[in-house]
Amino acid sequence: MSSNKFSRFMHLERARGDKTPPGGQVRLQDGGRFESVAGPAGEAPAPSSVAVPEAHVERFKLHGQTPLALDDTPAQGQDFPRCMRCQTENGRFTRECATCGADLQAPEQLAYNQERWRAQEQAEAQTREQMKVLQKSRQEDDAEQLAERQRHLEQLHQALEKDRSFISKLQPLFTPCLGVGLLRLIPHPLARWMTLAWTLLLPLLLVRFGNDSLQVLGLYLGMLVIVFFVPTGLWTAGRRGRGWHG
Repeated sequence: MSSNKFSRFMHLERARGDKTPPGGQVRLQDGGRFESVAGPAGEAPAPSSVAVPEAHVERFKLHGQTPLALDDTPAQGQDFPRCMRCQTENGRFTRECATCGADLQAPEQLAYNQERWRAQEQAEAQTREQMKVLQKSRQEDDAEQLAERQRHLEQLHQALEKDRSFISKLQPLFTPCLGVGLLRLIPHPLARWMTLAWTLLLPLLLVRFGNDSLQVLGLYLGMLVIVFFVPTGLWTAGRRGRGWHG
């Protein structure tokens, strides 16, 4: 009983005929086998491509080449009539007021709407002119502010260049120290050495042979001479050191 029970599973797969040898290439069959399948109830097979009428796709060929159609109806023709009796806005093609039933084609009604539309056009034109004037004034203000800012920047640039030129002129005066720079301004060498000698001897003479007030003056002059002959590099090095530590 067990052999009959499992013997049916041994005959599920039918023979496939010739098998592809190991390592061989498989040749694909023609796809026409799908086209040969008939439809339901023996209908003819559907064609591979559906023909579309040329007129249906013509509008897609000119995509991006045809200009956009705009509504060029005058603005006056698009105004909506207003009933002069009840002040109700009606449709463009309405001949009678939707509220009170008044005739919107009556001469006095047409004249009323014409006058109202004319006044509205004048108000809109005046508003456009005011907007143009306001825009022009704003542009002029912006241009004036820009010019003022440009002038301010130019003045700052000129002041900076002036300071740089002044500092560049003073730089030889402090090289290597202020005392040497001042002595360099004296053109004659003998006068330069005489000035240096008196600068060094005067404080000593005042301290040595002067009274109390002259001795104090000599001390101040000596300190001033020492400060003048201190190299400028020592002052700048001290400032750079404080800047780095700060």
